Amino acid sequence: MNERKLQIILAAQQVFQEKGVIATSVQDILTAAGISKGTFYNYFTSKNECLLSILEMANEESITRRRKLLLGQDRTDKTIFALQIVTRAHVDRERNLLPIYEAVFFSNDDEMRTFVRKQYLSEISWLSGRLLEVYGPDSEPYNADGAVMLVGMMQHIHHFVKIGGREKNSFNYDQLVPFAIRRLDDIMAGMMASGDKLLGKALLDKLTYTDNEDTKEVLMKELRDILTRFEKDREDKGIEYVTFLLEELVTGNSGPTILESVTTSFEKHYSSTKYADDIANLCYRIIEVKNLRKKGSCSPIN
Repeated sequence: MNERKLQIILAAQQVFQEKGVIATSVQDILTAAGISKGTFYNYFTSKNECLLSILEMANEESITRRRKLLLGQDRTDKTIFALQIVTRAHVDRERNLLPIYEAVFFSNDDEMRTFVRKQYLSEISWLSGRLLEVYGPDSEPYNADGAVMLVGMMQHIHHFVKIGGREKNSFNYDQLVPFAIRRLDDIMAGMMASGDKLLGKALLDKLTYTDNEDTKEVLMKELRDILTRFEKDREDKGIEYVTFLLEELVTGNSGPTILESVTTSFEKHYSSTKYADDIANLCYRIIEVKNLRKKGSCSPIN
């Protein structure tokens, strides 16, 4: 990310936390960041866009950490799965984002409502994919139901204990998530044994179709941006990797084994460089889009 843009985001985050989302003005952000109005609008069209960039940056951090937790591990390990889920809560707390999330959630702004919807569907989609790995191929028809119920359990338990005032004492997500997964074990076993499901994967695929078409467009732009950086730095290997991935998003010709091999090699090659986090995040999202395309929920970009 551009250093000046990051500077603005971090300054805005501090102001939002101190003054609240509604009370914060663009001028407050300008003062905190020490920039002009023109500089701000070079990067953001509004206060809301700046606010959502803060949350998107946290989301990308969560994705990167989750991916690192799984590297070289047994994908069926429920302890790793629980740690991946907890990672989102840890990132939010480290960045003190809970008040900002609440402001976005209760906003009447259409842009913010759309953001909340996409974040929710993205999390359900990720959970559904991980449940397939944890519980095996026979679980596929029931994973959307399981993902929604897992999120519901965690949200309502957390809300209950927050009302009871235990949040700042002994209770936390490190306890909640493993407990909810243990309860999900029984739920998934019951659904698979009886063939009983309510939602099914078709509904999840339908809901995520539009969002993942948008995701591909964003990935194309980000890949072109990093291609420009590689060309400027004369990174021939990086140019080769990015060119392949751009073509793959357009055509969808490569099989999952080839794509997995390329993204893994790309990440490994730049793992100790300034590009590492950006590449890890991009590769993770490209694999997600490829998996959704394979399941028929999105098509190549024309």
